[in-house]
Amino acid sequence: MGRYLKVICLLLYVGTLFSCKKDEQLAIANPTQIDLYFPLSDFLQKNIGKLEFAEVVKEIHFNDETEIVDFSLDSLAWRQELDFFFQSDINKAALASAYETKEEPDLLVHQLKPNEKGNIKLIKVKKNAGKVVNITILSEISNMFYQSTVEGLIILDANEEISSYEMSGDQKVWFLPGTNLHVEGKVK
Repeated sequence: MGRYLKVICLLLYVGTLFSCKKDEQLAIANPTQIDLYFPLSDFLQKNIGKLEFAEVVKEIHFNDETEIVDFSLDSLAWRQELDFFFQSDINKAALASAYETKEEPDLLVHQLKPNEKGNIKLIKVKKNAGKVVNITILSEISNMFYQSTVEGLIILDANEEISSYEMSGDQKVWFLPGTNLHVEGKVK
């Protein structure tokens, strides 16, 4: 009986070892992420690491009101500040065939195909000598009760570091007056 107990313990140990290894592989490989379009999230994540605690002057126009704020951000706050751009990454398995891609030497454009569903209508990446100089994103949401259009722009310097960013948008909710928002942040 002792021999069977040793064999069972050994099988359980080996099974546990393989099941742990399998779980580790699943945690690394994300089946919903693809590598078909411009890697927006990865590009921004690398970039905000360089901007930690950089000073930013941000001008906010909300309808007829204007506010200017001066602050610095850590990498987590940068992630939140640029959330619109991170959320605009279209490298998802569900969108694998939703966009037409046009590529020229200094321009990469991903445009939502007609009759495809998606909030991100356009991503345009301009380059100069192989380095990204700006990224433009157009997002549109429209249904019976709500309509929103947001255009985002990130401008990069010669080292591909963010020098400024802008977001402009119009929003209209059924039975409520529309709102206009324009945000411009400049890194010092």
